[in-house]
Amino acid sequence: MFPLPIYIYFELGAFIVSALTWRSLKGTAFRLFPFFLFFIVAVELVGLYTAKVLQYRNGWIYNISTTIEFIYYAYLFSLTLRTPAFQKLARWFIASYPVLVFLNLFLIQGFLNFHSYTVALGNMFMVLLCCLFFYELLLNPLEGELRKVPMFWIGTGILFFHLGDLSFDLLFNLLKNDATGKEFFTSINNNLILILYSCFIIAFICQRSLVKSLSH
Repeated sequence: MFPLPIYIYFELGAFIVSALTWRSLKGTAFRLFPFFLFFIVAVELVGLYTAKVLQYRNGWIYNISTTIEFIYYAYLFSLTLRTPAFQKLARWFIASYPVLVFLNLFLIQGFLNFHSYTVALGNMFMVLLCCLFFYELLLNPLEGELRKVPMFWIGTGILFFHLGDLSFDLLFNLLKNDATGKEFFTSINNNLILILYSCFIIAFICQRSLVKSLSH
């Protein structure tokens, strides 16, 4: 199990930074981030222990965690998107996605197998919500520097990760019996995780700086 993969250290780093900056996250759309990231780190460690030490199948663990992950990101967008129709779309996804995952796990792919079909669907919706967010930014430019806006970094991380991850999920069923192909795409996925959580860390630091500047 040790040494841990580098992406877990990035996830742990994002959790630590979110915990250290939580006072600045309270009262914002990001207030649940420390709890969400703690959950992600715990899932990664349990999943790794299950596969490497116990040598049991761990797909079901990620079936649960990825579902919660998609719902949480959609929740963020439902709070940060300005257009009512876009907010409604995010809320619709939150309500319908768990049902689709349940149907897939129990009727199509099976609970113990990784739910690549509904993960691909979730990735497509995350890309869509990110595009809607950046579309709103183009229509209504924010005052000040965009690089100092926390949600810009969160949206950027989510977009890069899920756009890249979508290609892996669409090809998962073709590559699951191809060790070389699966290893290659898994490597890409792990590098995308580094980008995602680096963007989260930048967002938390930006939020802390924003709160400090408003308090002076």
